[in-house]
Amino acid sequence: MPLAARTVLVTGASRGLGLTFVKQLIKLPSPPEVIIATCRNPSGASELQALSQANSSVKVVKLDVEKDEDIEECVKTTTSAVGEKGLSLLINNSGIFEPVGTKSRDVDVSKGKDDHEKGHLTVTKLFGGSLEDQSRALMQKHFNVNVTSPIILVQKLLPLLKKAAAQKSSDPLSCSRAGVVNISALLASQDFTQNYRGGVSLHYKCSKTALNMATIMLDHELRDAGILVTSIHPGWVKTDMGTDLGHMTADESIAACLDTMAKADVKSAGKMLNFDGNVLTF
Repeated sequence: MPLAARTVLVTGASRGLGLTFVKQLIKLPSPPEVIIATCRNPSGASELQALSQANSSVKVVKLDVEKDEDIEECVKTTTSAVGEKGLSLLINNSGIFEPVGTKSRDVDVSKGKDDHEKGHLTVTKLFGGSLEDQSRALMQKHFNVNVTSPIILVQKLLPLLKKAAAQKSSDPLSCSRAGVVNISALLASQDFTQNYRGGVSLHYKCSKTALNMATIMLDHELRDAGILVTSIHPGWVKTDMGTDLGHMTADESIAACLDTMAKADVKSAGKMLNFDGNVLTF
């Protein structure tokens, strides 16, 4: 059964995966009545603004996730927009991955279905970030955007998530009832890093691993309130962040992610899911 969340908030919606989430949400068989699409610079988000003008359900809201004042204003706007329906689904999509460093290494960029299949291509830009490349500012920036901000957004939007969950109190745990989906990455998997030596990117990988821990802890705290919390790895996607080396397009990735969200249940709670719905090891 397709996703049927009445109201959805997507962060980082001006481009890439976030924009594609909005495009595909409005095309669902039962599209959300309200889609809050946030971005740092609404005036410069021409494609997102065009979607909003063509679809009354899409509300473009300014949100720099590093600014508490933006978060407070976003919560006020969202509260007004969703009303008594509450917020059915928060998709924490905003994230950063700043390539740093000059050292290169052989990494897996095979086009096979299995992310662990072996292929060889030297990728300096995408997999930089060894110990010598790190700085306090770089580490703090990635933790602030990739970990702290999603947690604070859940905290501030929690009354709206609880309101949506309470309206379907007899329904099982699902993203259509009330859910938080944190967009994570296979690179955050300690198992993948340990056993396949996947990637360097100390700043990015540590921040996304911390996001997975936040997913576990938020699940422990919010499950009894009827809110499903899970992480999803969207795949290696051809975007500005993933580069043209990605294995799939944004459309392919998000179609799979939305299908996985639609099928997510209590067994998915607190887990990191692959875009195809399979559970990935932490």
